[in-house]
This record gives sequence, structure tokens and C-alpha cells, in this order.
Amino acid sequence: MSAFSSVEVVGGGLIGTSIALKLAKNGVRVRVRDVLPGHEKVANSLLGSALLAFEEPVDCVIVAIPVDALASVISDALISNPHSIVIDIGSVKTKVIHEVWTNIKNLPNHGELLERYVPTHPMAGREVTGPEGARSDLFEGRVWAITPHTSTLRANIVLVAEMVAELGAMSCELTPEAHDRQVAMTSHLPQLLASLLASTLHSPMELAGQGLRDMTRLAHSDALMWAPIFEGNQEEILPLLDEIVKSINDLKDKKFNRDSVLALMNRGLEGASLVPGKHGGVPRNYGVLSVVIPDRAGQLAALFNHCAEGEINIEDLRIEHSPGQETGLITLYVKPGDLSTLNNHLSILGWDVTELSKGV
Repeated sequence: MSAFSSVEVVGGGLIGTSIALKLAKNGVRVRVRDVLPGHEKVANSLLGSALLAFEEPVDCVIVAIPVDALASVISDALISNPHSIVIDIGSVKTKVIHEVWTNIKNLPNHGELLERYVPTHPMAGREVTGPEGARSDLFEGRVWAITPHTSTLRANIVLVAEMVAELGAMSCELTPEAHDRQVAMTSHLPQLLASLLASTLHSPMELAGQGLRDMTRLAHSDALMWAPIFEGNQEEILPLLDEIVKSINDLKDKKFNRDSVLALMNRGLEGASLVPGKHGGVPRNYGVLSVVIPDRAGQLAALFNHCAEGEINIEDLRIEHSPGQETGLITLYVKPGDLSTLNNHLSILGWDVTELSKGV
């Protein structure tokens, strides 16, 4: 049994449509509403027989729209759906919760309305936007924050946690303030830094490598979505930016002398070691194997099949290839105990492999 049998998703973008697709796959009747008729049509057309009629009541309303419009839509959803739990998936919690409370505080039933509001935030996404980029497996193994306010009913929190599990995610309950503090560091700051770096780039770019592609990947994100996020969580973001500016100025003042560079990079190494591993688990230093791969159709699939034949799970990977080059380089990340086995297995099968790091 699903936590909810019928759900309305307000917002037919990437996240909202991905939620709807997974719910539909799980047998939940669902519909999507969007102010953009094209988004609404595409999102609902993907739901097939699970599409819920627009006049039918729902157990849950999921508001998946930009942060600057959240509070008013959440408030309206609580009022117009008197028996529904209402959740949002916004990247900023404290400001939005306060705005919802302000919107309904003068209503005679404001206490009951607030009991049904469960703020949440899935830590998942893609650089692409819109329903066309939606995937039913977008939340698999991802952390999904549940950030109840002081009036949220515990039974409603439990139901939302059950739905999060059904979507394939792992729920993490914390206060709205703790959430905003963490995402400023783990999500909002990386987006800002990626865009800042990309904004300084100019041609020629013949020497661009994988490191630059990794660091600028987030710069492709939707600016209209991110602008209100930065504004809404600026109190948590600004101290982090001040800290980075201080570090940059320190390097400049010391003219990048050896001691200042070593100190910075050692602090960076310590910080990087805190980043969780796969699926938010314990940080892991993987064994790393590079494989030279011919630039021919089917070679990548063959490599993966050979890894599977060796019963080795690939934890992560990186592909580097320049246009016109006859070969590419794929870097495979595996559990340290699997590294030698994979190295030997692929070598026997004729792959050109090199161990880069044994991991710990």
C-alpha cells in the first residue's frame, strides 16, 4: 500500500514530473498542474493510465515550483484542499515557512492548516529542465530532507517519509534552520562557484580538460530557478562567501608562496574527506583504474559487460575523450578490495588498464 493513493503535483518541471512518474509507476493515481500549458500537457501525457481526473480530490498535494512562488501556492493548496497533506520541495525552508505562516495566521483554522503542511527538499536534480528531462528514477538512493515546523502533525510527517521511501529516496529529518545552513554549503555555494568560474572563461579553449568540465557542470543550471534561492538563503550563503574571499585574499597577499598553497590545499583535502560517498554513505576512498578504450561503437558497452562478468560493481566513472581522437580514457572507481580483481580480469581480456590508486 502506498502512503497516498491520489496525488496532485503543482509544477510540471523536472522535479515535479519526475515525482509524478515514479508515483504513477508505483500505482498511485496522479495529475500535474502547471501555469505553462505545454508543461502540463507533456507531464500528464507521460502518466498513461495513472492520470487522475482534475476534478477528483487528492490525499496529497506536492508543490514543485520556484522558491519565490512557493508560499502563496502552498497557502492556497492548504485552503482549497481541506483534507490533503501539502508538501513542498523547495531549496529554502525557513523563509518559505515564515511566509506561509504569515499568509494564514489570521484565518480561524490556521492551526489545522499548518498541521497539514510538511516542508521537504529532495537532494536530486539535473542540469536539464522541464518535463522532457524527467526520470522516474531521479531520486533513487538520494537524500530527501524533511523539515517539519513546530505545528506539523507527527502522523503527517510519517506519511511523507513513507512516500519518500516509495520514491526511492532516503529521508533525513532536521530543522528548517539546520537545512538552510547545510544546503548553503553543500548545494547553493557549489552552484555559485561553478557559475562564477564559468563566467570568467573565454576562447580559445583547446586545452580544456575534464577538471574544467567537472567544475563548470553546474553552470548549465536554470538561472531563473536559482536567483530566488540565493536571495532566500543569503543569510547562510554570505558568511561562506566571506570565508572564500578571505582565503583568496590571503593567497594573493602571500603571492602564492609554498606555505600558503600547502596550507590551503591541506584544508581542502580535509574538507573533501567529509563529503559523503555513494548514496550519502560513509566517505570512501575508492580504488581507481584507468582503461584505454577505442573510439568505436559498442566498446563502452563491452567494457561494462566485462566488469559485470567479473562481478565487479562500478561505484563511479569518468570519461575523457577529445573529438577526432582514436581512443578515449575511462576512469573506473571501485571498492579497494575489487581493484586487483578487476585489473587482472580486464587485462586478461585484452584491455589496456593501469591502476591509479589502490584506495583505502
